[in-house]
Amino acid sequence: MSKSLRLAAAALLTVLAASAQAGFVTTSQGVAFSLQALNANTFTLDIQNANHATGNWSSATSIGYLGLKGLGSLAGLTGVNVTVSSNSGAPVSWTLASFSGELGGQGCNKNANSGGICLDGLADLTLVNDLLFTIQLMGSGIDLTGISAPHLKVGFTQPNSSKPVGDLLSVDMTYVQPTGGGTPSGGTSTGNTVPEPASLALAGLALLGLAATRRRRSA
Repeated sequence: MSKSLRLAAAALLTVLAASAQAGFVTTSQGVAFSLQALNANTFTLDIQNANHATGNWSSATSIGYLGLKGLGSLAGLTGVNVTVSSNSGAPVSWTLASFSGELGGQGCNKNANSGGICLDGLADLTLVNDLLFTIQLMGSGIDLTGISAPHLKVGFTQPNSSKPVGDLLSVDMTYVQPTGGGTPSGGTSTGNTVPEPASLALAGLALLGLAATRRRRSA
């Protein structure tokens, strides 16, 4: 499949991931990211297609760092509990070295005060097609239900390297409404609705058809 088709497929995956519930999404270099608040102190971050990233992430084999800002007031934060699941069927571990600071080109700067969190894994996480982080913020006065524009940073890595490879993702995520409209907790309505499942299915079939046509032409 060509790079353009992989990018389009990743964008479609992002919309599909957010179609059932309100959430925040973004795509970059063929990788789809979606964030969903589960309750007042827990949210999920789903990263899809990272093992087929394009551009200067194509050489990455793992994720070493995650940074998140715009989650509201975290003055009472005392710790972070992170669990990771994947579609590979194998257990995925993520040991947290630090939860504070600012994510930059050298990794988590523990002396900085980002107003958010910077997650630094002691063991970098091997990339698979779908990585689902469940992140629980521990402490007092934490309330994620009013999130309106979370800022996501991601540092992809390679073996034996403590620095992120390629561009450091640093972007405000975009809010999408659930199918059928409405404004559930964890998001502020922007007036943009996610397409109905039937429309998404047609878009997916069109992408697959285009890929098949290109393969036949190149055969």
